[in-house]
Amino acid sequence: MFSGIIRSCYGSNLLKDIIEHPFNVELANHTLNIENFKFYAQQKTLFLGDYIRTTLITASKMEDYSSIISLAEVAQRVVTVNRMLYDYYFTMYGISREKKSLECFNFTNFLLSISHSNTYEAMTVSYSCMFIYETVVDSMKNRFKKNNRYRDWFNFCYSDSVKSGCIILENIVDGYCSRARENEKSRMLELFRITAQFVLDFLNGAYNFSRFNQFPKEH
Repeated sequence: MFSGIIRSCYGSNLLKDIIEHPFNVELANHTLNIENFKFYAQQKTLFLGDYIRTTLITASKMEDYSSIISLAEVAQRVVTVNRMLYDYYFTMYGISREKKSLECFNFTNFLLSISHSNTYEAMTVSYSCMFIYETVVDSMKNRFKKNNRYRDWFNFCYSDSVKSGCIILENIVDGYCSRARENEKSRMLELFRITAQFVLDFLNGAYNFSRFNQFPKEH
């Protein structure tokens, strides 16, 4: 339901801009600079850490046990993703933790602040992050070749475990959307747009990163 509304409103602009972002295009066609990918992986783990916190804060505000259990499961799945990034890629490429970039800091600050708002707003943002992520990965499935150095990343991101997390969030958000008043639906779309812009900023930060840049300072 809500995913259909998103595609109808933003499929030809915001979503298209994210899918066709140079970072994602070069990642899929095996031309992305390894330093950019390392920086992306580094910042992604920092982002996911706060995404997990956001999910658990939202779960604590839920009134029904089924939603609490479902969100706890999503958080666990994201923990698995984060551990994979840290254990596998950080070891393979010698990546250090470092600090958040400005783009990552702004994005996670938004996530954490919205988690203390109305639950439907927090759920909309959590789902928007996952929906965008899944949409981008799904767009790559026919372009990733076997010899792509980032193939392992794609295989993990396209796994059933990740897809299931998105379905869990989608079911909860669709419930909110079906009961929402028009002003609340407008707010949900606005929150998706804001989230998508943060995603674009995050990708810009990773794509424009150079090994000659200084490591991000703590914010």
